[in-house]
Amino acid sequence: MSEQQNLKEETNRNFALATAKVVPRGSKEISNIIGDRRSSYNIEGYDHVIADENTDKHNQGIPLIDKAVIALVVLFTLLVFINFSFTSNDAKEDSNIEQTLFITKIVELVILILFVLEISVRCYTNGLIVYFSDCWSFFDALIIIASIVLIILDLNLQGDAFTTISKVLRGIFRFLRLFLVFRKYNQVKKINNAGLRYSVRSPVEKVIEIMRDLADQFEDPDIIKQLNWGITHISNNTVYEPIIEGRKSEALGWLNQHQNQQIISQDSKRSVSIDIVFSNETNLPESLRQDFQDNILNLDYDYFSLFKKYDSAILTHLMCYYFEKEQLFSNLKIYPDHFKKCIDLLGSNYHKENLYHNVIHAFDVTHTVYFFIEKCNFKEIGKLSKLDYSILLLSAAAHDVDHPGLNNIFLNNTRHELAMTYNDKSSLEQHHVATLFKYLRDTELLKNFSLQDFKYFREKSISMILSTDNAMHGKDFNKLKARLASNDFDPGNKDKGICFDTLLHAADISNPFKPIKNYEQWTFRVLGEFWLQGDKEKELGLPITMLCDRRTTNVAKSQIGFIDFMVLPYYNTLQQIIPQLAEFMEQITDNKRYWAEQIEQYQTLLNTQ
Repeated sequence: MSEQQNLKEETNRNFALATAKVVPRGSKEISNIIGDRRSSYNIEGYDHVIADENTDKHNQGIPLIDKAVIALVVLFTLLVFINFSFTSNDAKEDSNIEQTLFITKIVELVILILFVLEISVRCYTNGLIVYFSDCWSFFDALIIIASIVLIILDLNLQGDAFTTISKVLRGIFRFLRLFLVFRKYNQVKKINNAGLRYSVRSPVEKVIEIMRDLADQFEDPDIIKQLNWGITHISNNTVYEPIIEGRKSEALGWLNQHQNQQIISQDSKRSVSIDIVFSNETNLPESLRQDFQDNILNLDYDYFSLFKKYDSAILTHLMCYYFEKEQLFSNLKIYPDHFKKCIDLLGSNYHKENLYHNVIHAFDVTHTVYFFIEKCNFKEIGKLSKLDYSILLLSAAAHDVDHPGLNNIFLNNTRHELAMTYNDKSSLEQHHVATLFKYLRDTELLKNFSLQDFKYFREKSISMILSTDNAMHGKDFNKLKARLASNDFDPGNKDKGICFDTLLHAADISNPFKPIKNYEQWTFRVLGEFWLQGDKEKELGLPITMLCDRRTTNVAKSQIGFIDFMVLPYYNTLQQIIPQLAEFMEQITDNKRYWAEQIEQYQTLLNTQ
């Protein structure tokens, strides 16, 4: 635990970047008119309208605090000009002018104090490091403080107490204060958008934006229709699918083999004896059942202590609890004994010696996926069937099974057997999927599934686990944003698969989303595992992978970078699918603030090694 803490850099308040609006069903705002930049889906009488990033920014307007600052800036400017319009000789000759100058100085002092209060509020909400990361912010603060000092002296020293030099200084600071006035609004916008400076856009998003802007320039419905046809195919990632034109022939059927395979006859379903009763009971220890009932939807759940008591069986207990609770055994015709045997195989094949990629991580990710389903209401948003539940939970439980504690880069560089088997393409993730289906087959867990259900299960599960390869994060993230930008995004039907992938990947990178007592443990576990790999890379003369060098990795900075580049943008986008996630996003801000406060401490630790 000695290597833990240090990094706090910009904690952004801009979680509103992607939150969804909710309007009554039937509202004109959600009509799918040509060129509309929103997607919508309906849940329980409400249409959830997902606006694209540009539309959101338009509708946000100027926050109240910024309006107040602008008003003060305008008033401050007027006062500065009033002060410049009179000289000290004018004041001596006219008592009314002297009284006016005195009042303006008092008002000016109050405004400067309000500026100090505003800076204090922004420092509290954004963090000192974020606010003063711009040198002009620091310069502005110095001007305000110096101006306050000069005005106080001016109010208290009378007559010739001020020398010519002090008068010149007052004039200079007045000009500097005027400079501050003209900078103030831009500074406000920069600080408010501090968290967005790492935003990443893909070319496809730019193409869609250009096509929509182009559609706005035409009135011809045929042209608009064609442009929107193009937008639809780009956002659906179907631009490379063949379009069959002209006279059809048998030869064209070759182009449709994949689609034809998806049409499964109902006759292919396996028959199950109606005499068999599938119980939902798994003899879960009663004390553990109660523990799950009380804590399973809490992000601060202390599952580390459960592992000490139950070892790898804790994953089996968790999965049995979920399948009992959702009555998946009876609905999917799964034998509880087969199920327990399968999950026992999964749990026992997570390597105990791994600091991070072990059965506790599998428990945590599965727990987080269920949190998204229940607490964030994806069960309704995604219109989940019992089969969907089984896919989400089993894929989460198996997503890192038989992980060797080394990443794909190391496997590729050392010509590891897994890299050779899977041709250096997401070798670990492909191995996790293959291992899952080996155990499913060996335990005959899915033997009562119809061919159609099995294909659906297999397709979704493979896609979900492959999506946990962080090397695919950027590409998959851009695909998700492209779908969300379309006019027909449907998480309960055509986009259910991409939502499944998103939930599992979000759960896999969810450490910063957890309370710090859990997040901190995960941080040292994952970095500890990275550093062990780095030691091996150094020993073998290989390039040391990023974050794997214990001598150069600042723990706090690594976590702030992880939050800024991966977690926060991803979770902001995830809110468009599950808007209730917004209730828990403050935790990421708090964690970022915590690590920012540890940066210097960890840097000092590195410097002393």
